[in-house]
Amino acid sequence: MRKIDGKYFFGFFDGNPHGLITDTVTSMAGLKNNLNKEKVIKHIEASDIGIVANSSDGIDLFTGEHFYAGLYYDGDFVFPVDVLRYYKRGNIGLPREYEAYLNKILK
Repeated sequence: MRKIDGKYFFGFFDGNPHGLITDTVTSMAGLKNNLNKEKVIKHIEASDIGIVANSSDGIDLFTGEHFYAGLYYDGDFVFPVDVLRYYKRGNIGLPREYEAYLNKILK
């Protein structure tokens, strides 16, 4: 995770189309969260999203599948759509700072 201009950026892995690198898949795979996963997924899916690249720019690191690359904006946190894909499948966990934020707002 990196803080830039008051925002926390995470989930930007090497080779992503955004050019920013903040984490490794391995480091995020080791994160375990105590959150209701279904509530987290619904919350993220309802967050603001910006599509920033065409379908050939997003490539799933685990399956090789192409998808539209974009960014989620959630409060002070910014992360690529890849994070939700991988989180849904259990490939990664969420950073502690984001988990603490979600614990405050999800009931």
